[in-house]
Amino acid sequence: MKKSYIHAFNPDRKSKKLCKNCGLCLQKCPVMKMDKEEACAEQERLLNGEKTLRVFNECTLCYNCNYHCPHDLNPWALIMERMAENIKQSKTGIPPYMQYLFTGHGDSCIFFDIYDSLSGDEKAVLDKWEAPPPKSKEVLFIGCIGREIPMGIENSKALESLHKYAPRGACCGEASFRMGDFQTFSETVARTLEFFDGLETERLVCYCGSCCHSFRNVWNDYLKTKLPFEVVSVWEWLWDKVQKGELKVKRPIEKTIAITDPCYSNQLGDNFFDAIRGLHEAAGMTIVELQNNRYDNLCCGATTGVRHNFDLMKSFIAAEEAAEKKIQQVLGTKTSDFTCYCPGCFFQLRRGAKKANIQIHYSLEEILWAFGDEYPVPLMERASQHAKLFKNKIQATASG
Repeated sequence: MKKSYIHAFNPDRKSKKLCKNCGLCLQKCPVMKMDKEEACAEQERLLNGEKTLRVFNECTLCYNCNYHCPHDLNPWALIMERMAENIKQSKTGIPPYMQYLFTGHGDSCIFFDIYDSLSGDEKAVLDKWEAPPPKSKEVLFIGCIGREIPMGIENSKALESLHKYAPRGACCGEASFRMGDFQTFSETVARTLEFFDGLETERLVCYCGSCCHSFRNVWNDYLKTKLPFEVVSVWEWLWDKVQKGELKVKRPIEKTIAITDPCYSNQLGDNFFDAIRGLHEAAGMTIVELQNNRYDNLCCGATTGVRHNFDLMKSFIAAEEAAEKKIQQVLGTKTSDFTCYCPGCFFQLRRGAKKANIQIHYSLEEILWAFGDEYPVPLMERASQHAKLFKNKIQATASG
């Protein structure tokens, strides 16, 4: 397996010339919005491994540059390579409180600690999900976040036709990948491949959109690892059921709601976006789009610490600034509710939503509730646990 982000800059040798330095990727950036001259100069610095004037101070790593590259390159991979190099050169590395977010990186991580805190019934469900399912056409893979709310998923009527598979140590590697630790990401992929070895299915349905993006795109582009089955999101799976008349709304949710799109969504295509919006509308909601949406979305700020080598204060300020831009766009829609279909965005934007006195929702719970499901422990409760554990880890790191 390759051990660097840069190998995905020119995936599958799509471009005869690595980069024509047209600058469009940075000109189209929804955050930096450079003119052509400045964009070309910054891109040249990135290509040469030189210190940038704006990218390392402003980039939120939102993937939009990949979508706008006219040569089918992955400029995000180039930017991430340079940021990862900066982290290595800083000699401080990725701090323990960030490594705490990496599943299976050590005996303790934020997810394992939450699993250990679950009730006996919840742990029994996780134990059940450890076993590889029987040969079947479709399998629901439940990642780190979904394993925190097992009862609602296990008892879901909408998802009951899917065999569930969720080994505690299996992970798409999103956290380590987005935080600049390519080595841990590679190790996570290798470990998870062992869990998938022998899995007899035609289609893997991912409960989390981030897992879907990782399995469908990241693993192949960055590690040349392609899974032997189709990968779809649970959103696309549910939307297909609705369109075929196999799934009916039992409890309409009649309200106007703003949708916030996460970074990875612009890598999953129109079918994914259409499924998200189609399900909300089918559930009875009236959708209002943010100013930045779909292929031009803004990042919630969860990964901005990378550009500051995880300096705690700078990282916190950068994350708050990015989140505030999202919240301000929600306020601009004049709605009192907004929904996140990315767990990371949901966790990151809760603070800003509370401060702005607007209601934040985790989309999948709402959609499945409309189809008749119940969630005895909502993700909001687990998000509070996350905040406490993460805060304790930061304090322990500072004092240790």
